[in-house]
Amino acid sequence: MREPGAHRDAPIAVFLLTGFLGSGKTSLLNRMLQVEGPRTAVIVNEFGDVPIDNELFKLDGRASDLIETSTGCICCEPGNDIVSTLSRLSEAIDDGEVRPVDRVVVETTGLADPAPIINAMLLAAHRPIAGRYFQLAGVITTFDALRGEQTVEERLVGQKQLAFADRIAVTKSDLLNHEVVQRRQALHNLIARVNPGARVIDIQDPLAQPFLLLSSGSYGADGRGSAVEGWLAAESPIARAFALEETSRVIPVQRHSNIYTKSVVLEGALATSELMGFIDILRHAAGRRLLRLKGLVALSDDPHRPMVIHIVQDVFHRPVRLHAWPTEDRRTRLVLIAEGIDELALEKLLATLDRKPRGKASTKRRAPWRH
Repeated sequence: MREPGAHRDAPIAVFLLTGFLGSGKTSLLNRMLQVEGPRTAVIVNEFGDVPIDNELFKLDGRASDLIETSTGCICCEPGNDIVSTLSRLSEAIDDGEVRPVDRVVVETTGLADPAPIINAMLLAAHRPIAGRYFQLAGVITTFDALRGEQTVEERLVGQKQLAFADRIAVTKSDLLNHEVVQRRQALHNLIARVNPGARVIDIQDPLAQPFLLLSSGSYGADGRGSAVEGWLAAESPIARAFALEETSRVIPVQRHSNIYTKSVVLEGALATSELMGFIDILRHAAGRRLLRLKGLVALSDDPHRPMVIHIVQDVFHRPVRLHAWPTEDRRTRLVLIAEGIDELALEKLLATLDRKPRGKASTKRRAPWRH
């Protein structure tokens, strides 16, 4: 049971891991945590209603003492915000469900706006959250070498994720297969323009030490430019309180306008031809409007070794065969995040995977809400 009045005077460091959909956050998280390093609580936030990333995260009891998966965007859903999440963690420690930890890593969904999350952490820095103090120690953003420039140009949330970071991890630079020198220079020029003060590492560099991204510190928003200061000011409780009545009510906001998630869960195994036929039709019909498809798939040729599927817009990453299922759940699970695609047509396409009597497909739309 929780001891009344239990407190921890020294603040627990919190690291925010952001980056757009498919930019490599989970892969980086695997590399940042050291087996002999500080005890870490990992919180994975997913936009879809079927969690997958937590199963792709290699949980080691010595490297991480807790992994919690929350579905729905952490920047805009009531009860799923950063303060509520840390409160649940603090209570779990007091109740003995979780051992005390030295730090917390929060992997946000790729659609998360960092402004309200960081604003909440900065405002809460001087008051306890469920009896414990938590301090924002750093904001790490993954920047996709293949699609990062396009993401920043086309999506405000991509620009904000890059601008708020004090540590930037360039990912997938090993996939630059032409004009490598020019592309690398263009990437660094963009980073220097949007966020000149951030520390940048290329995690594909053989000498890179990703664990250093979790070095101790204290995050500060000062000196990060007028855009960052303006974004934080717009998220402040005072700004909301004095906003126009029609914009200040607790109503859905358009953070993720026209973006939704669909999921399918299947019993039994798929034939490889079924899976590839589905993916070919989906990619041809959706194009770049398919923001992400990720999944664990049981294939009939070897159902004991699942296939990891990962598509980011028009990039189909090479499928990876795991040696075994990461958990006892051996069902096929696919999560799609789409933008501007007719939902009924997408549901009909998903239903083609479920025509056999092996289970049922579940689909769900994730709507954006302000907390």
